[in-house]
Amino acid sequence: MITRLPGSFLEKIERPDSWPRIYLAHNEPLEHIMFDRNLTGIEFRRACLAASMLFVDHLADEFDAESAAELLILSKGIVYQLAEAVARQTGKNLPTNFIATSRVSVSDDHVGIAVPYTNFDAPSRTLLIGDTVASGATVTAALERYRQVHPLDAVFIVSYAGALVGAHRIAEYCRLHAIEVAFLFGLAGFGLSGNGFDLSFLHPETITRDEYRVRAARQFDGRPVSAVGWDFGSQATAPRKYRQLCWIEAEKWQLQGAACFKEAEQPSEPNLLRHEEAAYSDFSPALGDEL
Repeated sequence: MITRLPGSFLEKIERPDSWPRIYLAHNEPLEHIMFDRNLTGIEFRRACLAASMLFVDHLADEFDAESAAELLILSKGIVYQLAEAVARQTGKNLPTNFIATSRVSVSDDHVGIAVPYTNFDAPSRTLLIGDTVASGATVTAALERYRQVHPLDAVFIVSYAGALVGAHRIAEYCRLHAIEVAFLFGLAGFGLSGNGFDLSFLHPETITRDEYRVRAARQFDGRPVSAVGWDFGSQATAPRKYRQLCWIEAEKWQLQGAACFKEAEQPSEPNLLRHEEAAYSDFSPALGDEL
């Protein structure tokens, strides 16, 4: 890994040998994404692309697009814009495989993943994946399906927000199948809340800099609010849904009217929010029934 770039640097999480290889990236685009829950639309897309370009630069000494491919996990992987980031930073084309996944169940110890669609027309033994890592179930399901079609030796996973428990799960899967894996996470290795959605700087298991904890505590009045919301990427792909989910978050954390949720919009289209119902049913089953 290239640990220092103009305007960006990596620090490795140092743990025993069994710990996955995880680097935390620090730069302005990531701070913009992680500390502005009102960031939506084209400005959100631009911040994501800027962060992905820096991820690509950090990987430059280990990752070569000419001998690799992307595994794009629909739909969250779209906002990472990895093929564009690689093209801009290296002048090379990144072939792309596609897989659609969907959570079908969420509990404290299990996440069920359905895979309704795949297209693996760009085989490579080295993959680049951009995804928000929570439980790790989505990435492991994607890798398992890919391995049913093509051999795999190495995978690089970049995540604006990544949970440590998810990294462990993915790394264990890779260990069992002799796949090298490395993670680049933004700003923190997060603890994951019991609802399977919240990634908070204030979670007791989060590994991050004290300055980020202080900033998050100030922003969210001490509540362990998710840094990226419950459906990361919807800020650009489905902004109305994102604003409605923010309204429910504000209800959960008693932050209605707070500046951090100034774009929140009272839910008016319940069907938009069904996939995230597990995120709020733990604190308000009645709200889930109402929606």
